[in-house]
Amino acid sequence: MTHTLFRSRAAEVTAMAAVAASQAGFAVMHLTQFHQVNTVATPVSSYALTWPGIVLFPVSVLSLALACAILAGRGVGLAREGLIRFLLGSTAVMLLCAAIFRTGTPESGLTWWAQIHRYTAGAAFVLLTVVAALCAARMKEADAPDWVRRGTWWATALAASMFLTTTVNTFLPKVLDGGDWRGIPQRVLLVVLSALVWILIANTSRATIPAPTATPATAPVGTATPAMASGGASGLVPAQAASVADAVPALAGTRS
Repeated sequence: MTHTLFRSRAAEVTAMAAVAASQAGFAVMHLTQFHQVNTVATPVSSYALTWPGIVLFPVSVLSLALACAILAGRGVGLAREGLIRFLLGSTAVMLLCAAIFRTGTPESGLTWWAQIHRYTAGAAFVLLTVVAALCAARMKEADAPDWVRRGTWWATALAASMFLTTTVNTFLPKVLDGGDWRGIPQRVLLVVLSALVWILIANTSRATIPAPTATPATAPVGTATPAMASGGASGLVPAQAASVADAVPALAGTRS
């Protein structure tokens, strides 16, 4: 029942709309808060500290979490995908935590809730990158469309490189002055992983749920059916009764 619900057309549309809403929310934040947030040097989570990002940031993150949760229940169109679905479900939980616990302000510093936000958001990025790699490695055997296979491979390569760059820029900001432009790879990573989720949702639409086939009802042995009743007291169906009726004159003729 639950699997059928996740595999429904409504679930697919909801997941697609969730990814679109997530990207739209981040786009609006970039357009409306460019005076408060430095796109090049500041992480995306900084949008959550000023209006309208106070509302749009958690909504956007939760929308992406919803899409991942639907994919976890729906599957990605591969055989033996239990691990992938588990990773997608874990990603949804990590994104939920990243939305609830916001980043710290310059005044508050790296508080405990800011650390929860940092590491759960990082874990979500890692999990989705692993999902991309697993899917890319198995899309060929699943006979997925060429654009899906290429898309997952590109998403894997870009996500891995952008996450590595973001990690170095965050924890080793002096390397190549990465701290001054750490916002760029993080934004690219967010776009790439959102595109990955969209590709996986689109791929699942290829596999439709077979409609249940109606099986003819069979009556237990010794039970009279309406058709039997219409055949007369002998309990024969009309076709059988007609055959017997035709045979009776012939037998009578042979006896005479």
